[in-house]
Amino acid sequence: MKKLLILSLIILGSQLAMSQCVFENYTISPTTFTAEDEITISFDFTGTAVAGETDLYLWTWSNKEATGFTGKDGIVNTEWANSPASAKLTPVAGAPNKFTYKFTATTMYNQTPGQLKHFQFLAKTKNGSKQSCDSKKNAFDPLVFVPSMLRIFPAKVGQNDVVSLYFHQDLATSIDEQRMEPVSVTVEVFDNTGASAGQPLTLPVKSAGTKLWKAFFVPTRSYTPGAGKKFTRFTYKFNGTVRDASNQPVTVSTAVVEVTLAEMK
Repeated sequence: MKKLLILSLIILGSQLAMSQCVFENYTISPTTFTAEDEITISFDFTGTAVAGETDLYLWTWSNKEATGFTGKDGIVNTEWANSPASAKLTPVAGAPNKFTYKFTATTMYNQTPGQLKHFQFLAKTKNGSKQSCDSKKNAFDPLVFVPSMLRIFPAKVGQNDVVSLYFHQDLATSIDEQRMEPVSVTVEVFDNTGASAGQPLTLPVKSAGTKLWKAFFVPTRSYTPGAGKKFTRFTYKFNGTVRDASNQPVTVSTAVVEVTLAEMK
């Protein structure tokens, strides 16, 4: 009886310690995101309870203790003792204890953007015999979408983020913008001194739907900031051609849009 009591206390103490610890050795890309963005979580489990495991699975949930929000398990939380293949983390080649996982919150939790405040997760073995601590709460940026002819995604980006540039031609108001056949985007990046980072980029565009055109770039992959400098803004415009009265192609461009780059923590 005494041994049973001691064993019960050990198990209880272990469960209490696990409930109080927090797993923080991970990053999320992009660094700011809404519930509609696809995110990639990069994990490093070195020194955790699941270190050394080669097969790990995600267990995740939304809105824990969020006042006014309903909490839900992720769709991969099917059975604790038998996680599905869809929950399996992707190992990083040549990097023990490092994994990645991609998902979009609205799909993962089957909730609308307005129903999502934050999310958490842990990693576990398939049968649940080992697990990491719970992650901290990861907040979603509010989703505020204002239709406009030119926009970026995500709405807030830093100099190291992938920036998607969109041209909604169905919202164009000028004749040239309505009629043009988009071919490229011109992007110019500026640092904190106001100086241009270099020659403007010319990026190819591709169709992303009916009357919708897209291109993307990463500021720090296209240019290298000077010593002690950082990129703070960029401008962009879409370019294309229209036919004149003689059916000859004429190059035209949209208005130029300026975007401020956020300082990501």
